[in-house]
Amino acid sequence: MAGVRARANTARFGLARALVPALIALGILFAAAPASAYPWMLRHGYAACVTCHTDPSGGELLTPYGRVQGDLLLRMRYGKDSVSAAASEQSSDDSFGSFDSFDESKTEKPKAAEKPAAPAEGEGEGAAAPSDTAGFLWGAWEPPEFLLLGGSLRGASTYKFRSNDKVRVFPMQADLYGQLQFGAFRAGGSLGVSRVPAGSPHARAAQITTDQGEGFNLISRTHWIGADFANGEFTLRGGRLNLPFGVRIPEHIMWVRDATRTDRESDQQHGVALAYNGSFLRGEVMGIAGNYQISPDKFRERGYSLYLEAAAASWAGVGVSSLVTVSKVDRLTLVEENTTRQVHGVFARLAPLQEVVVLLEGDAMLRSRATLGYVGFLQGDFEFVQGLHFLLTGEVLDQGRPSENFNVSLETPGNGKPKWGGWVSVDWFFLPHMELRLDGISRQTEPFTLLAQLHAYL
Repeated sequence: MAGVRARANTARFGLARALVPALIALGILFAAAPASAYPWMLRHGYAACVTCHTDPSGGELLTPYGRVQGDLLLRMRYGKDSVSAAASEQSSDDSFGSFDSFDESKTEKPKAAEKPAAPAEGEGEGAAAPSDTAGFLWGAWEPPEFLLLGGSLRGASTYKFRSNDKVRVFPMQADLYGQLQFGAFRAGGSLGVSRVPAGSPHARAAQITTDQGEGFNLISRTHWIGADFANGEFTLRGGRLNLPFGVRIPEHIMWVRDATRTDRESDQQHGVALAYNGSFLRGEVMGIAGNYQISPDKFRERGYSLYLEAAAASWAGVGVSSLVTVSKVDRLTLVEENTTRQVHGVFARLAPLQEVVVLLEGDAMLRSRATLGYVGFLQGDFEFVQGLHFLLTGEVLDQGRPSENFNVSLETPGNGKPKWGGWVSVDWFFLPHMELRLDGISRQTEPFTLLAQLHAYL
């Protein structure tokens, strides 16, 4: 009985240790002079992901409106090109204050399948009009109105210092995205190829074909059917979906996404999700039925995942996330016992300044047969010239230690002790649909790594 109480006290202390730093950081951010938070579009007044993406919580396939804004506000402009400057001035109006707001004096909110209107006659040189390359395949072909298409081709190279396997060059992503829409009904998904070593936690969970060697496999990260209702504020979908949790960042190896198993690389699950995007509140809840692209059934996790975010100010969103799953065997640890995973946390994205953006997330992690863990990150994005981003990221991870090991002296960074990491990154959108990103990643107990990525989005 005394041992049970001791373990309970340890868990309570660990929870406090995990949450207090996150709450303190939130307090500092809100009390300090204006900083900011949320990659890319929050700095231009777009708080809701559904504005530009077919996934109501963001990511992957763009709507026609999203394509236009990506062309106007994302890529670098050269010479005397003032088009993007005009668009930024339009989007940075102080009137923004909700997740679904638009400046209605300039444009109406587009429906998911609508094409953006052409600029009015006589708007003059320098008006905010997208280029001919904004469309699918750089404008080479315009799909019919009921069909949206996109894709990502991403190559990567890593150099690890003090490692026997110093240099690797590999295809990181080769995916096509699509969506069909007829009225309120939608169906979407992705199809791609991937090649990762057997036993890798990445891509394998999204496989359609079953080669376990070094060859290419066909994968589908997402596929779903759904419908919008209540004037588009609600979206109900069923299929293989991105888990609604935390800040939907693209860095899938960031600890906050990797350790919580909520990244967009291969951690999607089959289930049913309901999303809401209102004026000052947005969120999504998903009932998880398991990943039916892995087998046998004992590895499949079932439960729920959700997030809820409120517009705390015209420049800030704050939210909470929660995930609970149960499986007969943990797919990554391979422990042959029932395993419950819980992740609960807070996040914030702030953007009072157009040039500076900050993201923050802190999560407590609980797993069967392990002490309480936690993970968090803080990222600053600096864009003083459109299309060229400088990013600084700090992260911390403690996955807890196996509960059968109560010897504190055996704790290691990341397992019973905090493990620290830092990223210095440059992200350059140098041409339409083209991105070059360089990351220097320093993590405790790991070799310093340089990561280079060349990304073309169709």
